[in-house]
Amino acid sequence: MKSLETKILVSMFENGAKEIAKHYEYINELNVFPVPDGDTGTNMKITATSAVEALNKQLPELGSIYEVGKFFCRQLLMNARGNSGVIFSQIIRGFFEPIEESTKKLTIELIVRCFISAKEKAYKSISNPVEGTILTIIREISEQLPKENINDVEELFKKALTIGLNALEKTPEILPSLKEAKVVDSGGYGLCKFLEGMYNQLVNSDDDNVQNKDIEIEKKKETVESISVTSKNTFIQSKVRNDISEEGFGYCCEFIIQKDFITHEKQPLKIKFDLNKFEKEMLLAGESLVVVDDSDIVKVHIHSITPSLVFEIGQKYGEFLKLKVENMTLQYIESHPGVSPSDLFNKFSLTDDVQIVATCPSRKIADYLKNEFGINNVIVTEETGNPSTNEIMNQIINCKSRNILVLTDDSNIILSAEQAATFMKERYDVVVLKSKNIIEVINACLVFSSEKSISENARVMNRAIRKQDSAMLSVSVKTSKFNGVHVEKNDFIGIYDKKIVLAEKNSEIAITNLIKKLRDRNKKAQLLYIVYGQGVTLREIRNIEKFANENYGIKCKLIDGGQKIYRYFIGMS
Repeated sequence: MKSLETKILVSMFENGAKEIAKHYEYINELNVFPVPDGDTGTNMKITATSAVEALNKQLPELGSIYEVGKFFCRQLLMNARGNSGVIFSQIIRGFFEPIEESTKKLTIELIVRCFISAKEKAYKSISNPVEGTILTIIREISEQLPKENINDVEELFKKALTIGLNALEKTPEILPSLKEAKVVDSGGYGLCKFLEGMYNQLVNSDDDNVQNKDIEIEKKKETVESISVTSKNTFIQSKVRNDISEEGFGYCCEFIIQKDFITHEKQPLKIKFDLNKFEKEMLLAGESLVVVDDSDIVKVHIHSITPSLVFEIGQKYGEFLKLKVENMTLQYIESHPGVSPSDLFNKFSLTDDVQIVATCPSRKIADYLKNEFGINNVIVTEETGNPSTNEIMNQIINCKSRNILVLTDDSNIILSAEQAATFMKERYDVVVLKSKNIIEVINACLVFSSEKSISENARVMNRAIRKQDSAMLSVSVKTSKFNGVHVEKNDFIGIYDKKIVLAEKNSEIAITNLIKKLRDRNKKAQLLYIVYGQGVTLREIRNIEKFANENYGIKCKLIDGGQKIYRYFIGMS
């Protein structure tokens, strides 16, 4: 085969997503820490499968490879979860950038350029790229493919997969934490699985009934998996919520315009169509925007409370071939007895006060943030998994304010939050505060003032986050050695500054030793925050409170968080 057509490429992406979904639990297990919060596989699965499902639904209306790529990339980005999902979406987005509107097939030369572009886009999307990760896999592929003498598409994807597996095998030599844990990079493994699914589909192989699989690739996969964890832990039990149902208010507007077309001589000349400029103008008029650009025509779907503005913008670029407007408010009221129009009309009216959107690990902590600090817009990650860009955007909209502070409780959410801020910058001033656990979130909320501007609040809250000393206690799910600390399965492990600092058989001993380490770092501390989770007894809590009071004269603020993964979050200030 000398080139790829749209139908084949779509089926390859679909099979790649299936391969990630098939192995997502194993990808989760490859996370470096022996803590049951491994979610790389879950994030990549949701990102890929959601985008493929959306693509298949829209496929009848998509013509060229360019259109497929544009729609698929948009869906990947809107459904991206966690760092792994965002980076993966940028790899695919970069892959499609060399493809032009006129492209009918992907030649071998063009596919090689697509891999190079994928690498460039991925690295540009990260402020501090780290080698030994998914980035290394795509970089090695992009650098080595151009050096190969490739005669057909099957051989190209075979080489890409082989190069990726070779690079994956070397990741423990690049990142010491991987080598110490005897695993390969989880995101890189997920990308290789995606490429494997694409290659299998291309050569018409069925992974469950393989007759003629390439021996070289099979040997390489065996080598990679021999240095990966071999146990199949089943700690991923949290429910993953699908995309929030789109119950918009206002009007659902759909239209098709023909570019540079005028219906009579008195009309002004049309503006030359520029996709980025067009999307920015449309987002000022509404939300839930989908734009499909197909050479001489443009199809648009958008939700807005001002359809006249939507059509006015569209008509500047061309004349309408089709128009459709539906009153979503009326549809919503008809399907929700007892709801009146006045209950809905304030959805798009924005105030100037500063509001907070926060993420947290449990419903109890969400209730605490609401009762203690008045934060109503909280995303509970144990219920939904790491939130997608779209979920964060929905919470921002719910605030009904122009000024939004987004507080993340996990570094894995930061990229999605930043992407949401970028998408909404035309209508909202969104600042992402990069807190990495719930203690930092609480400390930031303590210094928030509704009387201050968003910039003043961001400054003092960021300072509070940086000054906060915090640690976590969880339970190990495997035996290993990390940072010089020997860890047995089911040990209670203390984590400080992303490093495991202790391992104990007894929970109470572990948490008191962790408090000692925090105290050594902050001898002037006067308050100890303790957020305790499931399985902690009241007696243990009282003993810990007594220990802190008698040994350090520190007062304790006890919060029943009810979280599952981390037994304790603690912080001193």
